[in-house]
Amino acid sequence: MRNAWSALVVAIVLTTTVVGRPFQGRQREAERPPVYTVDPAWPKPLPNHWLVGAVAGVAVDARDHVWITHRPSTLQPNETRAIWKAAPPVLEFDADGTLVSSWGGPGAGYEWPQLEHGIYVDPHDRVWIGGGGDKDAQILEFTRDGKFLLQIGHQGKGRGSNDTENLGGAASMIVDPAANELYVADGYVNHRVIVFDAQSGAYKRHWGAYGKRPDDSYFTNAGERLPSPFSGAVQHENKPSQYDPDGPPPPQFRIVHAVRIANDGLVYVCDRTNDRLQVFRKDGTFVREVFIAKRTFGSGSVWDLAFSPDPQQTFMAVIDGTNQQVYVLRRESLEIVDTFGGGGHWAGQFYGAHNIAANSRGDLFITETYEGKRVQKFRYAAAGAQSGRAPLVRTGDYTERGLTPADFPRVRKLADNVYTFEQIDPTKRVVTVNNLIVVTTDGVLVAESQGTVENTKRLLAEIAKLTPQPVKYVVVGSEHGDHTGGIGAFPPGVTYFAHPFSAPRIKQPTQPVADKKVLQMGGTEIQILFLGRAHTGGDLEVYLPRERVLFMSEAFINRIFPSMANGYPSEWVEVLKRAEQLAPTWFVPAHGFVDDAPVLREEERNYRMAIEKIVAEGRRLHDAGTPIEAAAAGARLEPYDGWTRAANNAPAALQRVYLELDGKLPPMR
Repeated sequence: MRNAWSALVVAIVLTTTVVGRPFQGRQREAERPPVYTVDPAWPKPLPNHWLVGAVAGVAVDARDHVWITHRPSTLQPNETRAIWKAAPPVLEFDADGTLVSSWGGPGAGYEWPQLEHGIYVDPHDRVWIGGGGDKDAQILEFTRDGKFLLQIGHQGKGRGSNDTENLGGAASMIVDPAANELYVADGYVNHRVIVFDAQSGAYKRHWGAYGKRPDDSYFTNAGERLPSPFSGAVQHENKPSQYDPDGPPPPQFRIVHAVRIANDGLVYVCDRTNDRLQVFRKDGTFVREVFIAKRTFGSGSVWDLAFSPDPQQTFMAVIDGTNQQVYVLRRESLEIVDTFGGGGHWAGQFYGAHNIAANSRGDLFITETYEGKRVQKFRYAAAGAQSGRAPLVRTGDYTERGLTPADFPRVRKLADNVYTFEQIDPTKRVVTVNNLIVVTTDGVLVAESQGTVENTKRLLAEIAKLTPQPVKYVVVGSEHGDHTGGIGAFPPGVTYFAHPFSAPRIKQPTQPVADKKVLQMGGTEIQILFLGRAHTGGDLEVYLPRERVLFMSEAFINRIFPSMANGYPSEWVEVLKRAEQLAPTWFVPAHGFVDDAPVLREEERNYRMAIEKIVAEGRRLHDAGTPIEAAAAGARLEPYDGWTRAANNAPAALQRVYLELDGKLPPMR
C-alpha cells in the first residue's frame, strides 16, 4: 500500500518565503482575514445554447457588471455537436449574473487575437482585450458595446522584450486613472511590464524583474521554452529549464501574467512561472517580492490577484491555477494568512484558476482555463461578519477565545453516531486534547485516551451519556503521554490497536496496524490507517469513508505550531497530502479546536504549509551554514510564528530538519 499511496500524490512542496522579516514569536491578531463563500447560483445559464471555452480574463466595471473573455476555439468537438455552440468571446453579466451583452471576434480595422487573454474595463467604459498567442503582439480597445477604438502593436511584428511598438503575448492590463496610463503584463513571449498612454497608445516606459531592463538572451541562450496559453490541446508541461527553487532568485521575469495597482500606488506583478509576486512603484522602482508555493514547476503558482474592498486594501487574494487554490495574503507583510479552494469541478473547487477580479463589495470572480471553462463567484465577508456571528479567533489557545476550564469537556456531533471529545490537558496548559468517538450497535471505538486517568474517566462518562454500548476498541494514534497517559481508565477487555513502532511504549497489549486495518462494526466501516511517518514513527489515523470523517491524531493539530522534536519533516508533508487525497469532510485534529468542517479543511492545508515552510527555512539556513543554535533567530516563519506555542516548538522543529538533511533520522523499517 505504501507504493499505492505514493502513486496517488503529486509531490508539490508548497513554501512561502518573504524577504526581510525574522522570526518574531507571537504576532498580534488585530486583523483577521476575510471569509469567502462560493455562490453556486452565479452566473445564470447562458441563452441560445451557448457554451464558454477556457475563460481567460475577467473584469468588473464601475457598475459592478462582470466581464469575461473566453476562447471559443478551446471547445472540443464533443461539446459543440448537436444544438450547443460557442458563445461570443466577450460576455457581460449584471451583478445578479444575467447576461446583458455579448460581442467580439475578428472584424474590420483590427487584428483579433489568436488566443484571447485578459480583459479590463477602464473608468471610461473602454474595454481592453489582450492576446496570449505566440504571434499576438497587439492589444485592442473597444467601447462597451464592441465598437473598435484603438490597437497597440501588430500581430506577428513583435521584436522582443525591449520593443516599444509591439507586445508579446500580453496577458492582462490595467489603467491608472490618475495618470491615464495603461499598464500591460507582457507576457507569454515578452518578459516585462510596459506602460502606454491610455488615450493615444504612445509608449511611456517598461521594465523587467527587479525594475531592470529585460534581457531575452537569458532564455534564448538556454533554449528555454515557456508554457503557452491553453489552446484546447493537451499540454505536457515540464518544469522551466532554468527555474531552480533552491537557487538564487531568477534575474528575469518568466511569464508576466498579471499587473494590478493598489490604492496606495504600489504596482503588483504576477511572475507566474517563477512562483513569485514582485512589487514596484509606478516608475518601475523595485520594492520587494514574495515567493508562493516556491517548488511549483510547469505552469507556476502566482497567476493573478485582487484586493480586499477596505480603503487600505489590507488583504489580497492570489490565485494558483496549478495547485488549485487561493492564497489570502496580508498586503503589508505579504504573509499568507489563509487559503481556500482545492482541485475539482464542484462549486468552490478549481481546475485551472486563471484570473480574478473583485467588485465594490469585495466579492471575488475567478475564471478557469483548461477544461474548467467557467467563472465562479465567491461572496466576501469581513472576519466575523458572516451569519452575524462574532469573529472566529483562529488560535489553538482556549484563553484567546474567551473560554475557561469550566467550558470543558465539550462533545461535538460530526455525523450520525460520530462525535468528538475536547478536554484541556494539564500537561498542555492552554490547548485541548481531542478524541474521536464512533458509536455502533456492535460497541464503541475510541481514538486515543486522554493524558490523565481522570480526564479519560470524563471521556468515558460522556460516552455513557451517548450510548449504553461498551467501549470495544481503542486506537492509539500517538504514543505520547498526552494521548496514552489515561489508557488505564478503559475497562478490561478493550482491544488496543497501535503501529509496531509505537507498541513498545504503550502500557497495554496491542494489535499491530502497520499499514491498514478495516473494521466492520454494526454496519459502520472504520479504517485504521498508517499514512506514513509524521509526528512520530507510528502515527495512526482513523477514517470513516461513509461519514467522510478523518481523525488525524497528531499528524494535524489546529493552529498550534508543529511539534516536530520526534517528527519526520518531509515525510510528514507527504502524509498530509495523502490525507487530502481522501477528501474528507472533517479533518479532526488531536489538539486545538474542533471547529466547523470548512474551517478545519482550511486549517489542515495551513498546517501542511506551515511544515513546508519550516522545511524550506531549515534547508535555507542549513545550506547557508547557519549553526543550529542560531537557526530559530534567523528563520523567517511568518505567519506561522504567530501560532500557539511557536516560541516553544520552532527551535526543535528546525533542529529536526537539520537532522533530516544530514541523514541522521532513522530509516523507515
